[in-house]
Amino acid sequence: MSPEEWTYLVVLLISIPIGFLFKKAGPGLKRWGAAAVGLGLTLFTCGPHTLHSLITILGTWALIQAQPW
Repeated sequence: MSPEEWTYLVVLLISIPIGFLFKKAGPGLKRWGAAAVGLGLTLFTCGPHTLHSLITILGTWALIQAQPW
């Protein structure tokens, strides 16, 4: 198996038990825990390229906040 396939397999194997844990958790833990796990998995799979995604998310958030609705 290639390194990319190993990475995909590890992400899947980690995601399944975490999903069962979040199923029983409260809403606060679901929200922040899922965000933390998502960020961790993104860093694991994409490494430094994650920075581009974070900047894009922050830029989109700033544009939405600047709208005078």
